[in-house]
Amino acid sequence: MRRIGRRRDAASGDATFANPTTGFPFTTTNGILSIEALKDASGNWQSGLLASVDANGDGFAQQYGYWEMRAKLPPGPGVWPAFWLDSLVPAGSTDPSYEVDALEYYGQFNSAYNASIHIWPKDGSTATTTTQTVSVTPDALTSDYHVYGVSVEADWTIFYLDGTEMWRVATPASHTHKLMILVDLALGGGWPITDTPSPSYMNVDYIRAYKLTGT
Repeated sequence: MRRIGRRRDAASGDATFANPTTGFPFTTTNGILSIEALKDASGNWQSGLLASVDANGDGFAQQYGYWEMRAKLPPGPGVWPAFWLDSLVPAGSTDPSYEVDALEYYGQFNSAYNASIHIWPKDGSTATTTTQTVSVTPDALTSDYHVYGVSVEADWTIFYLDGTEMWRVATPASHTHKLMILVDLALGGGWPITDTPSPSYMNVDYIRAYKLTGT
């Protein structure tokens, strides 16, 4: 789960992903999951990350399929919510991992979000990243719910917003392992958080995964 470490490192000093307690950072009301980012009395930010596979490798993952999340994003500069997939590479393997970011939103830029793929080598070679900026109506993603989808197929990785294809990129031949699901509300991502609202909430209606026929 290499990317969890990278995201945690990237958010170091901005937000720590907290171990869940009653009422924080995850709550559910009327079927809606809220992920909360909060600045505590000591001035430290905490928030939450959920994964479909635990630290022992137990849980749900699949190599190919279609995944989607319906969510309303938090407003304000410094928020950095994401919905993404990452390879389950066995311990000891030198295979690269494949990360698919269906949604990566930076609160400073309320009229766009990023869709990306990353290949993370484990042999010392350079990582590669391909990113597409998806333009939207200003504040649309924070004022209402939208559906962020991605289909990972043998030939293409295809990104969707509200059922409409936004971008596609060739699936790398190195993608040979199952993908787990992750969703989080991080802060910062290289941008200041001095004006980030506390608390901030990412509201998730659902996350769904579908298996492709014949896979």
